[in-house]
Amino acid sequence: MPLTVRRPTEPGPHSSLSSALTPPPNPKPLITASEMFPALEKLVLSAQSEVLLAFRIFDASTKLRSPEAKDLDLTSWADLFAHTAKRGVTLRLLLADFDPVFAADLHRAAWISAGRFAARINDAPNVEIICALHDCTPAPLWSQVFAPQIRKRRALLRAKPHEHLTQAQLRALKGPYQLRPITLHQKFALIDQTTAIIGGIDVDERRWDDHDHDQRPEDTWHDVSMLVSGGITADLRRHFSQCWDRARDGCGTVFSASVSPVKNPLDQSDSNTLKTSESQDKPTTHSRMSLLRTVSTHAKGPFRFGPVTQIREHETAHLDAFAKAKRSIYIETQFLRHMPLAHALAERAKEVPDLNLILVLPTEPERVIFGGSTGMDARHAQALQMRCLALLRRAFEDRLAVVSPAQPRPAPNGTPMPVAGSGIIYLHSKVTLVDDQVGIVGSANLNGRSLTWDTEASVRFHDPKVIQDLRKRLANKWLGDIQQQTDPRGFEQAVFWNNAAKDAERTPPQDRETMILPYPETRNRRFARYIPILPAAMF
Repeated sequence: MPLTVRRPTEPGPHSSLSSALTPPPNPKPLITASEMFPALEKLVLSAQSEVLLAFRIFDASTKLRSPEAKDLDLTSWADLFAHTAKRGVTLRLLLADFDPVFAADLHRAAWISAGRFAARINDAPNVEIICALHDCTPAPLWSQVFAPQIRKRRALLRAKPHEHLTQAQLRALKGPYQLRPITLHQKFALIDQTTAIIGGIDVDERRWDDHDHDQRPEDTWHDVSMLVSGGITADLRRHFSQCWDRARDGCGTVFSASVSPVKNPLDQSDSNTLKTSESQDKPTTHSRMSLLRTVSTHAKGPFRFGPVTQIREHETAHLDAFAKAKRSIYIETQFLRHMPLAHALAERAKEVPDLNLILVLPTEPERVIFGGSTGMDARHAQALQMRCLALLRRAFEDRLAVVSPAQPRPAPNGTPMPVAGSGIIYLHSKVTLVDDQVGIVGSANLNGRSLTWDTEASVRFHDPKVIQDLRKRLANKWLGDIQQQTDPRGFEQAVFWNNAAKDAERTPPQDRETMILPYPETRNRRFARYIPILPAAMF
């Protein structure tokens, strides 16, 4: 049956839930999927007029966890989409697409999910879905350079039943094919132009985990997002509008009946063309929060491979924050491979003799730990990180702590790449906290790809209480009761983290009181292979 669509301005049946979700006075951290997933569900259920979603991965079959969704007999995100559509809420999903040949599995999963969402909305005019590639394509020269790999991957596609391939994959088999090395990596949701969730986590069952991480190591996932409101939401909506228009105008596949511009509520303009300079399109800087973006576009030239970086606010914000650090910097990141940031940190270490740096990193990338990748691209990526860490160790010496999350229990038989007898906790978060002055949480890793190539979005905040509370929550998580036994700012000292990690390494896994171990540099150095001809921004 066709959907019954009300005017978006008409109050929906969940107004009581909306009033219960009064926007927080400060940005609120959401740590792991056990906090973020239910919060996102509640926000969408509370929506009265508009839901905008921009995610790298958003699986329509992901289970719903909130009591509010279960009370309505909704079991999956596809159900929640259909429910939202029936209420007359305008809903737009901008889902990242991937290279159909080199990232065949990710590409197919994105199209399957977009198709499942589209099937449930039944061409409702208030719901629009785009699965979008980045518009950057390398120069034709690179198709010749990668010709052997392209032939190999095309052969793998041809070996599959053609009914299992997407239209884009079939086109790549039959005719010209262009590499797509860049992607939309951002992850945020904006509800009714007033409240948003922005961070590092996508929505699928792989990402589901809680604070205990009491499951198979390959199923663990630590991530951080922020629930925000206020003036930043206008900037986030404008950013979504620009990304949406780029996808709508040529690099996106439409899965809904139609798509339309996301109009600016201030001037109702249909023109949201992305400016070519960061200074021409600078988000409003609010006293407490501001939006950070990375945006790039197609580059010209016979030898070009990567894009032209148009907006590099993530890189600039980190450089500015590091240059003003006085006491302690805390970083959680999936990757630390960007040498300009490492140089900035090292320089500040020389200027401020008491500055401490705490780095929380996964032991290795997910593709290496759980995917078994040993290719030269994976080895080169780790080499970039090892070079950054070597520079930081020389600069900070004993004022640097580099630790990795691990389960406080023995690793089951067959666990991939255990550390000191424990399975790892996979860390995917992107958090930077500088003293009590600057906090950054979002989608951008500290690597060249996130800071100069991929489309990224994060929130920067300056509220000392929010920064200190988030730092304490994360310290409590990794250090447990040990953290609470020290002085109020003991967890800002590298020596404290190093001692806790080394004590845990000497303790049997089942007796450990912490979830951190020393970062396994020795095995990462053995794995790493630096290849000068590969651009660092790719990794």
